[in-house]
Amino acid sequence: MVVPVYNVEKYIHECLESILNQSYKNIEVIIVNDGTLDNSIAKIEDLLKDKRTRLISQVNQGLSAARNTGIKAALGEYISFIDSDDKVKSSFIETLYDKANETNADIVRGSFRNFDGNIPEGWITDFNISPSRGTEALRYFLNNNVSFVVWSSLYRTTFLRENRLEFTEGILLEDGDFTTRSYINANVVATSDAPNYYYRVRPGSILTSNNAQRMSQSESKVIQNFINWYESITNHEIKLLIEQSIYAFMRDWTRVLVKNKVKFSAHNSCYVAAKKITKDVLKNRTLFERLKFNAKLFIIECKYH
Repeated sequence: MVVPVYNVEKYIHECLESILNQSYKNIEVIIVNDGTLDNSIAKIEDLLKDKRTRLISQVNQGLSAARNTGIKAALGEYISFIDSDDKVKSSFIETLYDKANETNADIVRGSFRNFDGNIPEGWITDFNISPSRGTEALRYFLNNNVSFVVWSSLYRTTFLRENRLEFTEGILLEDGDFTTRSYINANVVATSDAPNYYYRVRPGSILTSNNAQRMSQSESKVIQNFINWYESITNHEIKLLIEQSIYAFMRDWTRVLVKNKVKFSAHNSCYVAAKKITKDVLKNRTLFERLKFNAKLFIIECKYH
């Protein structure tokens, strides 16, 4: 289990305590100190005495880099990514691990709730599909707008390494990017509808701060990478999934811009990012024609703004 730590002194003890209290005891907990500036590590000194924990410290590089450090250091058969302000039920790992053994899955996706036990507003967390090829599971996610998160899942360690699957560093909202690439490469994806992960919404978190500018730059980078991927392959099924993924990224991007009332202007980084992406999408006529209607409207609006 990989736990990146950065300025979470109020929450880290509760998080790590819930992890160490798992009913499945044979776990490895990698705490990645990503250059935290507060007393986060001091707060968990008592828990670090547990031999199942391992502390790795590095200069601050961001969430993606911290998770990648954990992937490289992991010795266990499976990896789970836990955000350091969240917590898990005692049955979290056991439930996912049993499902992985039962289905021989590369990825097992679980469900989650807010700390108050409710489903986060606007998120789709509950679903249950039969063990499927990763491409089939991804298609289901995209068609049903299932929330793309990595922290309620279990990933086979060798699967991640053999496919060179890491998080894209230097971006926000990296989960959608990582999930898309990992599911396309997975032989088997299984699901569990047990809500054993608790997600905390707090002031200052990535999803609740006014980070629309940085998100736009991040989405620009991710979509550009997907366009390059789309143009480099011939597999029809994967090309269609990449098209759907690009649409989903553009849809979510637009929602954030509207929610934060970000106005486009020639000096706005959101505008610059949008222009770059729309130019590249317009170059690829096949991709443009296949994108859904409202995504086309977004592209055309940016082109003629």
